[in-house]
Amino acid sequence: MYTLIIPTFALAIVACTIPTTKLSNNIAEPFSVLLQNASYPAIHNHYMNIWDWGGSEPHDQHLFVSPAGNSTSELTLIDGVISLMWNPIRRAVINLEYNEKDNTTKMFMTDRNDNFGIFDVVYGCNPDTDELQRELHVKSRGTVELGGEMGVKPFAEYHDFRWRAPGTTIVSLDPQEIWTKVTMVVVPAGKLV
Repeated sequence: MYTLIIPTFALAIVACTIPTTKLSNNIAEPFSVLLQNASYPAIHNHYMNIWDWGGSEPHDQHLFVSPAGNSTSELTLIDGVISLMWNPIRRAVINLEYNEKDNTTKMFMTDRNDNFGIFDVVYGCNPDTDELQRELHVKSRGTVELGGEMGVKPFAEYHDFRWRAPGTTIVSLDPQEIWTKVTMVVVPAGKLV
């Protein structure tokens, strides 16, 4: 009688070391936002783009997942608010097109003083390379609600940006309503991945 011995190997999961230093919620140097969600290739390692899209307000820009829209590496973060230092200044707000099916609200850029999307800058690990990266995590929607998550949903043949309130567990079964969480990564201008 022979005994078959099959060697087994433990796979070590190596993760980058997260510094304990708190990061400022101001980033003066221009940057782009890279999106990560390795489960969804149509989103993973794509960028947040801006686009003039309908509406009567001439200073609104809607946010789409690349390749839709126009790429930008001109974003800054002022007191946690994603900003475009154009004339007039546009800031990210979370305020329109609330959807009760999945408890999400649209995020877009505008010169209006709506409910700003306010973000904390935190360290994270790149899921592909394990390199240390800076990420934007939702701190609040104006002063109304703390936390929540940023994600994207199908819109026409594109994906636009939708905030989901903290504690949301409802999920739409409609394929055109599926919300997908994203990690928003700060990529300094000139260092596109």
